[in-house]
Amino acid sequence: MPKKKIKVFLGGYINSINAQNLNCRALAQHLDKSNFQVLTLSLYSGSLPSITGARTFRCFWPHKLSAYMGYLWGIWNADVVYLPKQELVFWNQCLIKLFGKVSFTTLEGVIDGTNLDKALSFYHSTERMRSTLEHFTRVFSITAFMRKKNWELHRFTTQEKILCLGVDISVFTSSAKKKLSEIVLIGNNLKHKGWEDYMALAYNFPELQFHVVGTGNGFLIPEEEVRKKNLENVSCHGLLNHHSLNELLQQIQLLVFPSRSEGFPKVTLEAACAGVPSLVYSDYGAEEWITHNKNGFVVDTLDEMKETISRLQKEQEKLSAVSKSAVELGKSFDWSKKVKDWEQVIEQLAKA
Repeated sequence: MPKKKIKVFLGGYINSINAQNLNCRALAQHLDKSNFQVLTLSLYSGSLPSITGARTFRCFWPHKLSAYMGYLWGIWNADVVYLPKQELVFWNQCLIKLFGKVSFTTLEGVIDGTNLDKALSFYHSTERMRSTLEHFTRVFSITAFMRKKNWELHRFTTQEKILCLGVDISVFTSSAKKKLSEIVLIGNNLKHKGWEDYMALAYNFPELQFHVVGTGNGFLIPEEEVRKKNLENVSCHGLLNHHSLNELLQQIQLLVFPSRSEGFPKVTLEAACAGVPSLVYSDYGAEEWITHNKNGFVVDTLDEMKETISRLQKEQEKLSAVSKSAVELGKSFDWSKKVKDWEQVIEQLAKA
C-alpha cells in the first residue's frame, strides 16, 4: 500500500513575481513529491510556467472574488497550511479554525521603520498583528536577528528554529571576479533599497560602471533620476528574468545593496551563486550569512562603502578571494539543502 502523502497548501501565486510568491514557487519545486502533495495558487495575469507535480487553483478575473475561492480550496484540501502573505488574513483565519487545520507562517522582516508603517496601515496596531500571528499553530522567523529584534520591539513570539530561505543555484553560473569595473544594485521599490546612497557612489566613482536592475515601483523612475543627476556611468535594465540576470552578473564584480531595512535579501545569495560578493549595511543583521571580508562586506556607513570600493579597486587579489568564498555561500543556501528543514516542519505539524 503506497505511503499517504502529506497535503500541504502553499498560499502564494507561484506564477507571479513577488518575494513570497517566489518562495512558495521554490518550495513547490523542491518539496519531495513522494512524501508531499503540493497545493497552491496561480494568478490569471502571471507569466511563470507551471510546476510539475503541483495541484494549482487558477485564480481568475476578478481576483477579489477568485482569491476567496482559491484559499477556500487550498485550506479545505490541505493537511498543513502555509500562509506567508498578508492577503485575506481574517478570511483565512476563519477557514483554518472552521476546518480545524494546522498552519504556519514566516515572519520575514523586522517590524520597524517602513515595515512598521506598513504593518500599522494593515493591522492598525501591533497588538492586533500579534493576535493574528497567535492564530497560527507555529510562527517562524527567517533569520535569528529578526527573531530577536521582533521580540525586543513587540514581543512577537516565534519558534527557536529558524526557517531559512534558499536559492536555486542551478540558475546561476559562477565566474571568477578579478578587476573591479562594474557594480550592480538589484531590487524593486528602489527608493527603499538605498537609491540615494547608490547614486552617491556612482557620482564618487565615475570610472566605474554602475547598473540598476529593478523598478521604482511608482515612487521613482530610475532612468529619469539618472538623467537628472547627469550620471553617464549608470545603466538601467528594468526587471530581468533569472536567465537575463545571470547573463548580466557574468560581467559584474560587486553587488552594492545599501538598504537599511530588510528581512533576508535573497538577491545577496543569487549574486553569490554567480561569484558576485555583496556590499551591504549591517542594520538588519546581514552578518548572519555574510562574513565581512570573507564572502562579502558588511559596513555601517556610506563612507565605509566608499572605502571598501576604493580598496577593492587596488587589491584585486582580495576581490578574487572574496568572490570564490561568495560562491560557497550561495551553495550553502541551495534549496535542495534548505528544503529539508521545511519538510521537517511540515511533517511535525501533520502529526500535531
